[in-house]
Amino acid sequence: MRARIPWLLIYLRFLLTIPAIVFGYCQFIGLPYILLMCIAAASDVYDGKLARRWGVETASLRQWDSIADTVFFLGVLLGIWFSFPAVYTVYKAGIVGIIGLEAIRYALDWAKFRRGASYHAASAKIFGVTLLAATVATMGFGIVSPFWEIALTVGVVSELEGLCMSIVLTEWTYNVKHIGIAVKIRRNGGAGEK
Repeated sequence: MRARIPWLLIYLRFLLTIPAIVFGYCQFIGLPYILLMCIAAASDVYDGKLARRWGVETASLRQWDSIADTVFFLGVLLGIWFSFPAVYTVYKAGIVGIIGLEAIRYALDWAKFRRGASYHAASAKIFGVTLLAATVATMGFGIVSPFWEIALTVGVVSELEGLCMSIVLTEWTYNVKHIGIAVKIRRNGGAGEK
C-alpha cells in the first residue's frame, strides 16, 4: 500500500489539471482556486517525501512526478489565461520563453536519453514556489506584480540550468540538485541515480 500512495498523489495532480482549467474558464477564482493550489502543492511535496521515507522512490516515480508538475502548471496557465488574459499581454515574452526552453530541454532529453529528465533541482523547486505564489496572488487576490516578474525570472534561470545539466550529463540521471552535481557526475563517469 505504501508504494501506491506516492503514485496516487501524482495521479491526483494530473486530475487537478481539469479543475485548474475549468475554474479559470468559469471565473471560479478566489478561495476555491487557492484551495486547489494548496492541494496540488501538498501532493507535490508529499509524493517524493513519502516515497523517500518509505524506501519506495524509483526513477519512474520521479519522472512521472516531473511530468505531472509540467501538465498541472500548463493547466494553471490556461486557467489564468481565461480569467486574467492581461497577464499574457504583459508577460508573454517570459511565459513563452519558459515554455520554449522546457520544450527544447524535453527534445534534447528524448534525443539524448530516450526519456525526459527528472532532475528536481533546487532552482526548479524555487521556481515552483514562486509560480505558486504568483498563481495564488493572481487567482486568489487579483494581484499580479511583482509576483510574476519574480516567478518568470526564476523560471528562466531554472530552465537554463536544467538545459545545461542535460548537456553536461552523459547518461539519464534523476535527483540532480544543481549544475555542480551534474558536472561532478560527469567527471565520475556518469554514475548518478538511475
